[in-house]
Amino acid sequence: MMRCGRFAARTAGALVVAAWPLAAAAAGALEKESTAAALGEGPSAAARIKLIADQDSAGPHGTNFLSLLMLLNSPRIDLLGITTVSGDQWVEQATVFALYAVELAGRRDVPVVKGAEKPLLRTAREQELMEALYGSFANWHGSFNPGTPRPEHTWPPPGGYAEAAPRPGRAAEFLIETVRAHPGEVVLYLAGPLTNLALAVRMDPGIVPLVKSLYVMGASSGGGFELNWWWDPEAAAIVMREPWREIVVTTGEIGFSVTSSERLMRRVVAAGGPFVEHLRSLYLDFEPPPGLSQWSAMWDELAVAALLDPSVIIESETMWLDVDLTRGPKYGHTVVWRQPEEGAPSFFLPYSGPGGVDRAAWRGHLEPPSHLTPATVQLKADVDRFEDLFVEVMSRQ
Repeated sequence: MMRCGRFAARTAGALVVAAWPLAAAAAGALEKESTAAALGEGPSAAARIKLIADQDSAGPHGTNFLSLLMLLNSPRIDLLGITTVSGDQWVEQATVFALYAVELAGRRDVPVVKGAEKPLLRTAREQELMEALYGSFANWHGSFNPGTPRPEHTWPPPGGYAEAAPRPGRAAEFLIETVRAHPGEVVLYLAGPLTNLALAVRMDPGIVPLVKSLYVMGASSGGGFELNWWWDPEAAAIVMREPWREIVVTTGEIGFSVTSSERLMRRVVAAGGPFVEHLRSLYLDFEPPPGLSQWSAMWDELAVAALLDPSVIIESETMWLDVDLTRGPKYGHTVVWRQPEEGAPSFFLPYSGPGGVDRAAWRGHLEPPSHLTPATVQLKADVDRFEDLFVEVMSRQ
């Protein structure tokens, strides 16, 4: 799920590469200007982004939690609400962590709304049976992991349960109400399974043209496994088959290019800000159990950083994405259409025979299904720029 406009995408299949290098002085000036805009400061600061964050809020050590703190602490974001969904955590615990994030950031004005507990169709038992038949190909099943607490079981964050309670109602209803209250203005940041939005679309299809854009953390640019889409394949299919204005996708693959580390957390702590004690106690002073680590890929944080400052992404491509729903060994895997710029594979010439390459036939052969909306899929990140922006946003007083 990507936006084409933000990265000035060319025609289908064309790579979008940031215009580096510039002259050193010009590059430095542009970076400062970009940073100021990302932080909502300076004369070039853009209008605040009205946004709903829909997330399977794992935490407090994991990747998801820090992305919520980024959104809560950025003056560029007008955070209209946080909706929770099961995925990495069951929704009850995800809601506990979302409320904790709101309290930690001093943003009790931001409502937290509980969403779907289960996928639309997939069940843990079904997955066990499928793996017995096809083999286990994934080392992470989210809330379907063996030994995961029951859905209703919760435990307190490090500072204890938040005083605030979730807003009454359900996430799908909140999405519908909020989008209709701000037609054409709301960006949906979707960093968990797409169950809540799929339910909202089925309840009220009229919201689709009213959403400004989708920023989706999910999918695989290579057509493989990625937890958010695998967890609820039917929901991902429902969402990706709607005619959204704009879709931008931070895939599982690009997320592995940025990771949390002691060095990065020490940079944030040294810079100060509202989360110093939280980061120090949970990352720098924390001793994980043997064989485990508090460091991980920063999938969700990269998605937020790219939303705040598109220059964090230096390569992207227009793709058409769907989900395998066949209930075979690839059930829940991403299905990808990537159209070669010349309309035929570059290696095809030696096999084309005396008649040459029929490019028109190839274009028709590779044409993506008409029910899919093109998405801007992020392929490569500027890691240094990401880390600088992460430090700046997290340390802002």
